[in-house]
Amino acid sequence: MVELTRKGGRTMKCKRCGVEIPAGSKYCPNCGLTQEHSEGVVLESEGQNTSGTGRLAILPAELKGWNWGAFWLSWIWGIRNRTWIAFLAFIPYFSLVWAFILGAKGNKWAWQNQKWDSIEQYKASQRRWAMWGLIIFIIFITSIIVAWAFFWAILGPLGFFLWPS
Repeated sequence: MVELTRKGGRTMKCKRCGVEIPAGSKYCPNCGLTQEHSEGVVLESEGQNTSGTGRLAILPAELKGWNWGAFWLSWIWGIRNRTWIAFLAFIPYFSLVWAFILGAKGNKWAWQNQKWDSIEQYKASQRRWAMWGLIIFIIFITSIIVAWAFFWAILGPLGFFLWPS
């Protein structure tokens, strides 16, 4: 049964625990039971902005895929996108694996954990993260090449082995 709340929003009761939940919810946030819907309840459509609603958020199909910003900038990206699980990147030896997990799940987590005005705003933000991540990666690789060339020029090809300890 769907009812109207004082604020004008529609609610229904979970069939297992009886907690009031927003009408059209797929799951009960209290017990996790998958909800069945009567014909009068309209499920959230693909075009509706559900960002920032946690696990109940529906990721639009156009946002599914790899997130380069989450991959390149892991924990920094996590702070801005309120995805605190990104701090697992600080675990030694696990951080490289975690970067790949963030890349794969980043779009979903960022959409769930932060309210976005529109899909376009979300895409623009994530494009900037990807761009800055790539720029920082290029600077890092360039620094390694310059350092290697510097030591090669000063010490010769076996210089690294002859470096005084």
